[in-house]
Amino acid sequence: MSNIFDTVIVGSGSAGSILANRLSEDTSRNILLIEAGNDYSNLESIPENVYYGHGNLEMPASQELDPHNWAYKGESTKDGPFIRIPRGKVIGGSSSINAQILLRGVREDYDRWAEFGNEHWSFEKVLPYFKKFENDIDYSNEDYHGNSGYIKVKRVPEQEWDDVHRAFYNSCVDYGFPACPDHNKPDSTGVGPLGFNQIDGVRQSTSITYLADIRHRPNLNIKSNTYVKKIIFEGTKAIGLELESNNQKFNIYSDDIILSAGAIESPKLLLNSGVGDPEKFIKHGINPVIDLPGVGKNLRDHPMVYVAWEPTEGYINPKTNYSRVAMGLRYTSNDSNFINDMIVYMNSSTRNNGNPEVPEGIKANLTLNLEESSGEVFLNDDNPDDYPKLFYNYLSTENDINRFIEGIKILEKIGEHNEFQKYVGEMLHPDISIRKDDKLLKKWLHGKMVTGHHSSGTCKMGNDPLAVVDQSGSVIGAQNLKVVDASIMPDCIRANTNATVMLIAERIIDLW
Repeated sequence: MSNIFDTVIVGSGSAGSILANRLSEDTSRNILLIEAGNDYSNLESIPENVYYGHGNLEMPASQELDPHNWAYKGESTKDGPFIRIPRGKVIGGSSSINAQILLRGVREDYDRWAEFGNEHWSFEKVLPYFKKFENDIDYSNEDYHGNSGYIKVKRVPEQEWDDVHRAFYNSCVDYGFPACPDHNKPDSTGVGPLGFNQIDGVRQSTSITYLADIRHRPNLNIKSNTYVKKIIFEGTKAIGLELESNNQKFNIYSDDIILSAGAIESPKLLLNSGVGDPEKFIKHGINPVIDLPGVGKNLRDHPMVYVAWEPTEGYINPKTNYSRVAMGLRYTSNDSNFINDMIVYMNSSTRNNGNPEVPEGIKANLTLNLEESSGEVFLNDDNPDDYPKLFYNYLSTENDINRFIEGIKILEKIGEHNEFQKYVGEMLHPDISIRKDDKLLKKWLHGKMVTGHHSSGTCKMGNDPLAVVDQSGSVIGAQNLKVVDASIMPDCIRANTNATVMLIAERIIDLW
C-alpha cells in the first residue's frame, strides 16, 4: 500500500463510511479509510452481535467487555460515579453497536445551528439530505421522507406491538399526550413507535449499507486495526498522520485529512497534535500548533436515568426481532421554551444484560433531550495517548434537575394507569421513600445519571470564540484539515444523534 493519498478519513463510523462512499465516487482520487477496530469485508464474516439488532441478543456488542466497544469511562456529575461510555470500535463505528433508533432532531435544532452562524445548516437546507440517505419503508410517499437512500427505516407495526408498549402508548394518550405515528414528521410530538434502521432483525449500519457495495472500488483503501497517534503539521498545514498497527509505527501523507473519529477521539487527536488550548497539552511536552480554546469543550449528551417497575407475576420478556425500546414519548417540560426537550424510551425487557448501571424490571429510559449543562474532554493526565478524561457535568443547573423530577412524576402517574398496571407493580427505581422527598430525589439523580450515548459538540462549528471548525468542517486556522462527525454539532439535537451524523456527512460534501 502506498503511503500517499488524496484524502484520508480517520474513523469509519456513521460519518466516515458515508464520506468514503461519496468521495470515492471520483475515480481520480485515492481514498484511505482508517479504522481502529476490526473490519469485516463480507456480510457472512460479521459477528452476530454486530450484524443483528438488539432484539433477542443476550450480549449486544455495546457491552463493556465486547471487543467492538471502546468502553470509555466518564465522570457523570461533580459528585456522581464514573459511568460506562460505549462507542463503536469496529467498521461502521457506533452505527454497528447502537440501538438503531433513527430519529431526527426537531426543526428548531437545525434553525438554531443557523442562528449560531451556520446558515447552511437550517432545517430547510438539511431536509433534502435526511431524505437522501433514507429509505423509509412506512412513509415512502411523504414529501419529508426519502425512499431510495442507503438506510432503510421501519417502525414496529401496531399489530406487532408487545403488551407493555401498547399499554404505555394507551396510558400516555389517556393522559393527554398526542398520538404520534411518525416521530420524524416535522413538528411532531407525543407518543408512538420509533423509527429503526433495522430490517428483519439486521441493523442498517453504515458498514452494511454504505460500504458493502463499494468495497471493490480500486481507489478506496480500508486500513483496519490501525490507531492514529497524531497529525503531522508543516506550520499550520496538515500534511499527514502518524499511525500504529500491529506494534508497527509508520506515517502516511495527504493534502486532505478528515477526522471522523467521533466526539471523544477527534478532540483528543487534535489536542494530542497541538491544536487546542495550549494549557491543556504543553504539560505533556506537546508543542502548540494552533491555539483553539474550544477543542474538547462543549461536551454535550443526553443524560438519562432508568425508572423501573417490578413486573407482575408471570411476566415473560417478549421475543422480537425489533428493539425492546420500540416506543417513545417526546414531550415539552413545564415552562420550557424548547419543544420536545424530554423523551422517554419505553423498554419492555426486564433484563440488564450484566450492566450494573441498568436496574432489573420493566424500564422507562427518562432522557433530557436538550440539557443546559455541558462538559469537557481532556487528555489523560498520566499518558496523553491513553483514553481521555471525560467530564460530562450532568445536572449542573437547577432547570436540568427539575426537568428530571417532573419526568419521574409523569412516569409515576403513567405507571398507575389501570392498563399499565396489568404488567407492572410498584415503582422500585426510585422507590417511594426517595420519590416523596425532592431533596432525596435530587441526590438520587446525581448518583444514578448515565449517558444517553449521544456525546457531541466537542469541535463545534460556528463563528464564536469557542468554535473549532467553520460550517464546512474546516479546522479554523489550519489548512488541509477537517472534522466531520458528531463533535461539530454546536449543540446536541433533540433526538438520537446517528441520523444527524449521517446527515452531516451527506450535507457537508456539497459545501466543499
